Amino acid sequence: MKKIVVIGIVALIGIVGFLNSDKIQDTVFGSDLPEPTTIAFEKQLPLYSYDWRLIGPTGKMLSFIEYRDRNVIVNYWSPNNPESVGELKAWSKLYEDYKNDVFFVFVTKDQQGNVNDFIKDNGYVFPVYYSGSTPLKSIVLDKTPKTYLITKTGRIVVNHSGAANWNSESFRKVLDDLLKR
Repeated sequence: MKKIVVIGIVALIGIVGFLNSDKIQDTVFGSDLPEPTTIAFEKQLPLYSYDWRLIGPTGKMLSFIEYRDRNVIVNYWSPNNPESVGELKAWSKLYEDYKNDVFFVFVTKDQQGNVNDFIKDNGYVFPVYYSGSTPLKSIVLDKTPKTYLITKTGRIVVNHSGAANWNSESFRKVLDDLLKR
């Protein structure tokens, strides 16, 4: 009888562990990606122009100016870049928690069909935008991954090249502080 109870408990722990493996891994091992850093207020530059046309996930043209009064994260990425792919898990978690409060722009220059297949195959649910004919002035999308956090007042708070742990407690605190303003 004791064996059956012990086996049941071990099985239950195994099932719970399997269902929460991402959380357990993050708690025990953390992320090996560096923490993103913010720009000191006195060094933050304003976004001078919101003149940027993006092609949305449905193929419809989107004008970036519609998001002028929102906190925006722009992440330039590619499914062909290991650094970009390496940070997508963190982005996915952050997006799930902040998608109603922050406008996320995951933008790429890659072929839409290939990107859609990649997103679907990996179970990501965030929308992907495709750079249109007019580049966004004031920010440079020169290599992937590249990330900007732009406040609703137009200040560039984060300008980060390379992969980072975007789901970190410190970055979440930055977002939470921006949302309180």
